[in-house]
Amino acid sequence: MATSMPIASLGQLERELAYYRRECNDLGSRLLRLQEEQSQAFREARRSRTVAKLIREAYRLADQGSTVEQIGAPMLEIIVENALCDGAALLKQEPGEEGTLFRITHTLGPTAAGPVRVPSPPEFFFTTSRSSIEPPTYELTSILRMPYVLWAFDRSTGNALILGNQSESNVSRPFEAGDQELIEGALSVYIDVLLRKRAEMELRAAKAVAERASEARARFLATLTHELRTPLNAIIGFSEMMVPESRYVLTTQDQLQYSAHILDAGRHLLELIDGILDYSSLEQALPLLSSEWLPAGKLLADTSNIVGGMARHREVLVQVRLPDQPMEVYVDPLRFRQVLQNLLGNAVKFAPAGSIVEVGLDRGADGRGIFTVRDSGIGMRPEDIPRALEPFQQIDSSLARVTGGAGLGLPIAKGLAEAHGGCLLIESALGAGTTVRVTLPPERVRIRPMG
Repeated sequence: MATSMPIASLGQLERELAYYRRECNDLGSRLLRLQEEQSQAFREARRSRTVAKLIREAYRLADQGSTVEQIGAPMLEIIVENALCDGAALLKQEPGEEGTLFRITHTLGPTAAGPVRVPSPPEFFFTTSRSSIEPPTYELTSILRMPYVLWAFDRSTGNALILGNQSESNVSRPFEAGDQELIEGALSVYIDVLLRKRAEMELRAAKAVAERASEARARFLATLTHELRTPLNAIIGFSEMMVPESRYVLTTQDQLQYSAHILDAGRHLLELIDGILDYSSLEQALPLLSSEWLPAGKLLADTSNIVGGMARHREVLVQVRLPDQPMEVYVDPLRFRQVLQNLLGNAVKFAPAGSIVEVGLDRGADGRGIFTVRDSGIGMRPEDIPRALEPFQQIDSSLARVTGGAGLGLPIAKGLAEAHGGCLLIESALGAGTTVRVTLPPERVRIRPMG
C-alpha cells in the first residue's frame, strides 16, 4: 500500500527548487555580464590593435613606392582583415555636387553601381539591428548592400570610409558608438598616407622637371658654345687679317672675299640669337596670338620668297603647290609664317643641290587644313624624330654638323602650331627625305569668299 509524502516535505522541496532556480538565474546573469564585459574588452582591444596595425602597415605601403592610386586597395585589405568585416569601400566626394555625390574609388566586396548620392552625409554613423530604416540609413546601407554599416566622412578632404557586415553578433562583429575611434582612425591614416604619397609624387615630378631643365640648359650651353665659337672665330680671324697693321698683304679681291665671310658669319650669329630669343619668349607669345583670315596662297608665296635666297645659294628649287580652290586660314600672320619659314628653312638646308623642296596646302575630308613641307634630303631614322622635336637637340649626321644651328627650328614650329590648335607630324627615313605636316582644325580653314 503506497504511502503519501508528508505535506511538510513537499513544501521543503518547493523552497529548495525556488532557491536553486534563483541561483541558476543569478549565475546566468553573471555569465551574461561576464560575456558582455569580455566582448567589450575584446572590441576595445581589437580597435586599438587595428588602428596600430593600420598605422604601421599603411606607412610601410607608402615607403614601398606605391602610387597614389595603389594605396587604397591594400589599405582596405588591412582594415577588413583586422576589423572583421564582410566588406568595405573608400569613397571620394565629387566636386561641385554640394557634398551629396560620392564616387567609390576602392572596394572589397559588392558595392553599388556608379556614384552614390548621400543628401546629408554625416561625419560618423553606424547601424545595428535596432536602427530604424530612414535617411541616412537607407543611403549608406545601399553602398555596400549590407544591413550593418560603419561610416566616417572627412569634410575637409572629401574622403569617406564605410565598413559593412551581413550579420550582427555579440562578440566578433558589433558596430557601436565606441567604433568611432576605429573607423575615424582608419580614415585619418588613409588620408595622411594619401597626402604624403601625393606630396612625394609631386616632389618626384618637380625633380624630374628640374632634371630635364638642367639637361636642356647643359645642352643649350654646349650647343651655344659650339655655334658661337665658329662664326666668332671667322669674324675675328678675317678681321685681324684686314686691319691696317696686319702683317698680311691682301689684294682687293681678298678683302672682298673676307668681308663676305665676315658678313655670312654675322648673319649666322644673328640667326642663332633670333632662334634663342624666339624660343625663350615662346611661352609668353602663345597667349598673345592675334589671328586673322589670310589667303593661303599669299602666305605660302611670301614664305617661299623669304627662304628664296638660301635656296638659290644651295641650288635648291622651292615649289609652291596651291589648293584647287582658293582658301583662307585663320592664323597669326607673324607666328604662322614663322612656322612655315622654320620648316622650309630646315628642308632647304638639308636638301642636296639640284633637288626640289615642295610646300603646299590640302584640305582634309573632315575640313582640316594640312600644310605639307617635303624634301628629298638626308632624312633621319624614325626613332630620332622625337629627339629632333626637343630643344637644343641635333641629329648626329655629317651634314647636320656642317650646317650647324641650335636645334630650335622644329620645337618652335611645333609649339606655335599647337598654339593655333593644330599639330605637327614628321615622317622621315634615313636617306629618303623628310615630310612635315602642320594640321589646322576645321574652324581655322575656309574657302576664300568671292569678291
